[in-house]
Parts: sequence; structure tokens; C-alpha cells
Amino acid sequence: MEAGQQTLQTAFIEALTESTATLYVMEPIGETIRFRGIGRWALTDVPTLLADPNAYIADLCGGGKFKINFHHHATFVATHNFRTFGDEIWRTMEEVRIET
Repeated sequence: MEAGQQTLQTAFIEALTESTATLYVMEPIGETIRFRGIGRWALTDVPTLLADPNAYIADLCGGGKFKINFHHHATFVATHNFRTFGDEIWRTMEEVRIET
């Protein structure tokens, strides 16, 4: 691996270790949706979320439409939507209020 590629890979891994993932369920309400907080975790605490996000979400929350926001410290990095199948376990979970 070239020195430049190694530097980039090292910086990427370091950024991942300092980043968080925030999970929301997209709860249908009438003609719109509400983003209901499920949780926020340091990425180092949820390696299975990165390895297989659909399985992680389905195991934790069941079926539904979900959104994950990724942050590096206070900086928004990306968002990604997921669709999982099964019983809607999230409906019985307590909502987590996420401070932004």
C-alpha cells in the first residue's frame, strides 16, 4: 500500500473510532412521518451495526423504515435509510430523546 493510501486509511479508521450513529424509526402518523429516536451509540460500541446494519436494526427493532445519522464529533457526516421486515418491536420501545 502506498504511503498516501496508508495515511488516508489511518485517518478514516481514526475518524470512525471518534464517530457516532443515531438511529431513528420513521413512524407513520397520518399523511406524514415522525422521526422517533431509538438510540445513539459510539461506532466502536456497535461493530455489528457497521458489519450488517439491516440485521442489527431488525434484531433490535424488528420491521419498519429507519434512518441512521452518522456524526464525527459535532459534524454531520451522512445519513442512510434502511427497511427491515418482521414484527414492529420498536412500537413497544421507549422513545429516546436525542440531543442535537
